[in-house]
Amino acid sequence: MKAGGYRRLSRTVYDQPPAMKGHSMDISRFCELLGQPSVDGDMGRDWQELEARTGVSLPDDYKRFVSAYGPGCVNDQLYLFHPRAVEGGEGLRLESLWEQASFAYAELSRSVPEMYPHPVHPAVGGCVPVARSVSGNHVFLAPPQVVGGDWSVVLEMGDWLSLPMSFTEFLWAALRGELGIPVVEGEASFEPVGAVEP
Repeated sequence: MKAGGYRRLSRTVYDQPPAMKGHSMDISRFCELLGQPSVDGDMGRDWQELEARTGVSLPDDYKRFVSAYGPGCVNDQLYLFHPRAVEGGEGLRLESLWEQASFAYAELSRSVPEMYPHPVHPAVGGCVPVARSVSGNHVFLAPPQVVGGDWSVVLEMGDWLSLPMSFTEFLWAALRGELGIPVVEGEASFEPVGAVEP
């Protein structure tokens, strides 16, 4: 299996995700692994219009990370998308990911519903795609199940895996090889991809 490629995971191996606190991490901690943020954007400008238009209010830790680092690729294996990424070419615009994933998973879940247990945004209560691996697997943020609850991470890697942790906890554990799931492998790195609209 090439680096970053995913194999079908056994449900029994990953039924019990690592115990995590469900708290966001300070973005400055990622500097030791990924270097200084290349964008360090304005969260209000990056997210206000998207959230107002779509009605989706994403968790702050995820938005802080994306606004700081911008669109790019983690370990040459996992693409992170940005709400104001330039469209086309190598652009990693978040709404483009939403459209692609929504269409793909709607079609697939109609064909084999037992293989797709989670609805995908814009379905009511749907998981919101935020990253895609080089092999086409997705990282989602799952909305809280109860009012005031926490967002969590859901992975689609042949099987669907629910991880009760924030986005930043998930990414930190994955980068440090502490997740127990091969989301990204090798030395931690972040490569900016495309640009953010001025």
